[in-house]
Amino acid sequence: MNDELMQERFSLMRERIGEIRKEELVREPYRDFFRKTGDFILEICRIHDRIREGWLEKASMEELKENNHKMYEDILPEHYEESYGNPACAQKILGRDFGQLLSFLYTEVRGMIVFAYEDRLFDMTVAMELFVQIYNLFEDPELSSKDVKDAIYWYVSDYSDEMAGHRVREGVDPSLDFAVRIICESDLTDLRYLYKYGEYVTENERAMAAFLNTLTEEEIQAMARTYTEGYRIGFIQGRKDITKKKTVNIRFQLGFERMVKAAIEQFREMGLAPVIYRSAVHSVNKKQAHRIGYYGAIPNQQFDYDHKDDAALYLDHEFVQRKLRVLQVAYEQVKELANTHGGPACIETFGETPFAPVAKKEACALSAHQQKLQVSYDNEAGQIVNRYIKGEERSFTIIAYPVKEIGENFEEIFRETVKINTLDNKLYEKIQQNIIEAL
Repeated sequence: MNDELMQERFSLMRERIGEIRKEELVREPYRDFFRKTGDFILEICRIHDRIREGWLEKASMEELKENNHKMYEDILPEHYEESYGNPACAQKILGRDFGQLLSFLYTEVRGMIVFAYEDRLFDMTVAMELFVQIYNLFEDPELSSKDVKDAIYWYVSDYSDEMAGHRVREGVDPSLDFAVRIICESDLTDLRYLYKYGEYVTENERAMAAFLNTLTEEEIQAMARTYTEGYRIGFIQGRKDITKKKTVNIRFQLGFERMVKAAIEQFREMGLAPVIYRSAVHSVNKKQAHRIGYYGAIPNQQFDYDHKDDAALYLDHEFVQRKLRVLQVAYEQVKELANTHGGPACIETFGETPFAPVAKKEACALSAHQQKLQVSYDNEAGQIVNRYIKGEERSFTIIAYPVKEIGENFEEIFRETVKINTLDNKLYEKIQQNIIEAL
């Protein structure tokens, strides 16, 4: 679909949602849900307008902080008990039949935040259309939960081509460079850049970025070199030819941009272009609560946990078969890019405050049959991926650093971690071997 038609669809939905907040066609308690969620959608649309006008470049740090907090405040722990994103709250207010379904809708709509920042009009529009479609269903007092569930099912199924297909492409295509441009074109000494992604940003990310800015260029290059050399050596040790590869997937958490920028330059010297994609936002692309890709602070881990099995609303045999077909077609369309993809290079962290999830009966849960379907899908999807990104030809590397949350000795621990990470490879191998033998 061309941009003009998509803009028209988007504008129509925006106008319609503006009308919804004035209407009283839907009875309470559902009217409150649609008004509040509609207000959120309209606010994201306004932010999208401002971003298109260049607001991110002109806004002060305080403005950016305030806006960032406002976008995520409803699901933060201090507000979560009263949020429609909380399935327990949603069921309490909206009832057993519709609470779970509308909590899913609310969660899917929240994905509009990052799509507004990336200017992905299709993804914003289809979420708005689902919202309006379900609102229209609620105008009928005889509505059944099956009607709403069917709307969700066909939304996920019908748009899986675009959603899952785009997810495949962004995993191997360096031209999808939203994050790369932020990293390579921003002034990383100006921490306002952290707010260009649309991710949630806290003191952790700001502190990490600020701390890396205190390191010398030589120190940053050494950190990046350890990381990139670890990737290159992985190919050598695995007796794999890195010269066949053209791209590397860089995964990191916000705040590490200065190191990532240096790593991008070093990978390019190896002939590898960076592929950097965001952790999944659409339900159809998520892998429970796991975040694969780049991401900022997690606003509320309980929110992620509560929605880890939302696929229970649509996972059946037909959907599994459709998603596998979509995956096959998507990889076939990017087969040359996939064939020259080298695999992931991950920057991980440690020292975060431990999280103890609360299992809620109101949250979606996969049935025994659905669990088998999920395992079957994962197995077959893995085989498809391996046909295009051959396991015997790709490699990976992982390096880890502490975060601010680790405590007041953060900087000291970080520097000591750098010392360990930058040990001579042969010395490190010897130490590792001694540990193995001792165990």
